[in-house]
Amino acid sequence: AKAAEVNTKLIAADETRSNIAEKREQFRPAATRGSVLYFSIVEMSLVNVMYQTSLTQFLELFMGSMEKAEKASLASKRVSNIIDTMTYMTYRYINRGLYEADKLTFILLIALKILVSAQQLKASDVTLFLRGGAALDINSVRRKPFNWMPNDIWLNIVQLSQSNKFFSNIIGDMIANETMWKRWYEDNEPEQMSIPDYEQTISDQSHIGPFLKLLLVRCMRVDRSILMAKEFLRNTKEMGAAYVEPVTDTIEMV
Repeated sequence: AKAAEVNTKLIAADETRSNIAEKREQFRPAATRGSVLYFSIVEMSLVNVMYQTSLTQFLELFMGSMEKAEKASLASKRVSNIIDTMTYMTYRYINRGLYEADKLTFILLIALKILVSAQQLKASDVTLFLRGGAALDINSVRRKPFNWMPNDIWLNIVQLSQSNKFFSNIIGDMIANETMWKRWYEDNEPEQMSIPDYEQTISDQSHIGPFLKLLLVRCMRVDRSILMAKEFLRNTKEMGAAYVEPVTDTIEMV
């Protein structure tokens, strides 16, 4: 009888362990997002040494988001609510202490880290966005076929075609449709125009389409990158308009 009782308890313990493990895995995406947010905050100290946030401060935000997030009977919906609440609460909390010039940098850093952690982007895509063709030498790459294009832009395009599979044929496409590409490049607001040869295929990339457009604008019209970065944040599913609209913090909120 004693052996049977022990055996029953062992079976119950196994079931409990399995249930706990299952629940833990269901909530893992919330922990992953917390990690992305915390390390984005930490890396802002590289922008300005004054930007210091302790792990204790962040844990308060993390736990607070679980309390404030809308409850749901489905675990997947509950996790989604926690992630959305945590991301926005962290953004508002940290945004309050940043200089105006660094606010877009912070939210862009978060967005890119989220996409990389979800394996929708690679770290090399982020590197390409930051550096463009700065590492290339105009004398060691393919000869520039366009008189209207500055050398630094040509280097960006060469690097783009080499480093991003989606744009691997862009040089050939530009040569074949030079008039439209020249018109797009010289427009005052190219980010508002249809991208020659690529508009539809970029639109079809539901998750990374906004980033691909940002990448192209950054490579060809770096002067429009800030505006395009805001469009990227607005149109990226994981972020949204709330992250680029002006916010006002009252004394009560602080």
